[in-house]
Amino acid sequence: MQKMHNVTYPFPVKHLSINEQIDIAYMDEGVGIKTILFIHGLANYAAAWKHQMASLSKQYRCIAIDLPGNGLSSKGDFPYSMFFYAESVKLFIEKMDLKNVILCGHSMGGQVAMIMALRYPQMIEKLVLIAPAGIERFSGTDIMFMQAMLNIGDFLYADELHLESAIRDSFETQSAEMPLMISEMKKLMNNQPLRQWRNMTLQSIQGMLNEQVHAFITDIKQPVLVIFGTKDRLIPNKLWHPHLSVAALATQVEGLFEHVDIALIDGGGHFVHVEFNREVNAKIATFIFN
Repeated sequence: MQKMHNVTYPFPVKHLSINEQIDIAYMDEGVGIKTILFIHGLANYAAAWKHQMASLSKQYRCIAIDLPGNGLSSKGDFPYSMFFYAESVKLFIEKMDLKNVILCGHSMGGQVAMIMALRYPQMIEKLVLIAPAGIERFSGTDIMFMQAMLNIGDFLYADELHLESAIRDSFETQSAEMPLMISEMKKLMNNQPLRQWRNMTLQSIQGMLNEQVHAFITDIKQPVLVIFGTKDRLIPNKLWHPHLSVAALATQVEGLFEHVDIALIDGGGHFVHVEFNREVNAKIATFIFN
């Protein structure tokens, strides 16, 4: 393990400048013809993929990145939109000269991965989407009310209290990983001005709302694996879609993608890839192999 700024990363951290302003921190393990590129969710970090990296790097090259504004990557006055993140991933892939890339995104990272597949299909071989944002449809009225909540500052990850509550809500089991992630994410939050942290999270949430991909998912031609935890309390959104179950959302997903496999992990929460990492890793390995 490697400690960076008092935050523990499970594998050595490397850095790559994708342009004059942005330095991407990443972990790079394993070798293979195919590369799995992991994209974390809202206000998270690359180390959340440690179980996937440890297991899947035995067969494939596995790279997990900190998106700009997150983890140990560059902070700055960036737009932090979904398109901004997707462009950053594109530049990273080009700079690293990666081929045969399987994009694996969690939550917001899933929405970023879908935008990548839509805008640069030639760069992406397959998609793995874990509890992905972007699949659920929100109306204009929904977005208006969400924006109002954001504008008064009542949103996830705004400070240590919100951060801890959001992470706890993302776990369904009493996993030992939960307090560790809370501790590490608090350190990362406090390694920068709170204003910068709040700006990044706020713009990221606004980006998920304003850059929906639901209407374009049918244009994604790559094979897709979508994994949900059946006890996810964040997706689908319980406030706006209280009667939409995870199973019902999964059924909707089947009709959106041209080539899709759906996996429901019984008892898993929003961080299903952490709580049930062995099951998730097995699903990913089988999907990539086939």
